[in-house]
Amino acid sequence: MAMNVSGSSSGPKGDINITPLVDVVLVLLIIFMVVTPLLQMGYEVQVPPKVESAAPPPDMSDQVVVRMDLSGNKYINKQMIPNAEFPDKLSEVLKGRQSKVVFFAADGDLEYGKVAAFMDEVRDNGVENLGIVFDDMRAPATSGP
Repeated sequence: MAMNVSGSSSGPKGDINITPLVDVVLVLLIIFMVVTPLLQMGYEVQVPPKVESAAPPPDMSDQVVVRMDLSGNKYINKQMIPNAEFPDKLSEVLKGRQSKVVFFAADGDLEYGKVAAFMDEVRDNGVENLGIVFDDMRAPATSGP
């Protein structure tokens, strides 16, 4: 592997030793021959059948929403009802329904006592389930100095 620098053409010539290259190529060939049959093997998998749409979305027009604003006005489904007529109108809306579910919303600045009294009034008219609706989430109040 030595090279003659003196300019004479006699002497050993440098050749590339390809023995390590052949060893590496043969090892890779053996690895690929072993791995290839393993890649073709498969596993038997039981895939569940495709489920069509489970249930249609609920009909939003069938829901009852009662609300009280800051001035004390009461609403059933965005329709303002005079306070004296509210219990009768709510009973009329709920009459004949299988599920007597009402969603309740109140202005965030209302006093707790007014909100509790309004909730009691709604429950006294035959409501079985009363869900509370939040219009927006307020940041928690900070403590004083």
